[in-house]
Amino acid sequence: MQSLDAQISLLDDQIKALAEQLPAITFLKSIPGIGDTLAAIILGEIGNIERFANAKQLMAFSGIDPSVKQSGNFVRTKNKVTKRGSPFLRHALYIAATTSIRKESKGSQVNSVIYEYYQRKIETKTKKQALGAVMNKLLRIISRY
Repeated sequence: MQSLDAQISLLDDQIKALAEQLPAITFLKSIPGIGDTLAAIILGEIGNIERFANAKQLMAFSGIDPSVKQSGNFVRTKNKVTKRGSPFLRHALYIAATTSIRKESKGSQVNSVIYEYYQRKIETKTKKQALGAVMNKLLRIISRY
């Protein structure tokens, strides 16, 4: 067990050293709520962000775009996310979203802008739907790079 822990920490150090050479990692780490590990996972899953023409394509790639169910004149109002994209990217965005809306031990917000956005969404949506909106917002911020 100790041998595996040592190998994992060595790999983490190597990933961190390689990631610091990429300018995209610096941008991702500048977003409050995204640290070294999440930035590496997000960049590793997205790859070259320039291959996506807009944020909607990146949303579809990550699998957090809403599915649309309709038949004739009937349009379903409670849509779910498609989950057709990368599960690792979706999980990393979920962790980043939950981290962004929480409070630090001192009582201040980790990301006050995202927290205010989350509070506005909670007024009209359930907490999980609002968290999905936060994931979407973070992905749109990332796509601007």
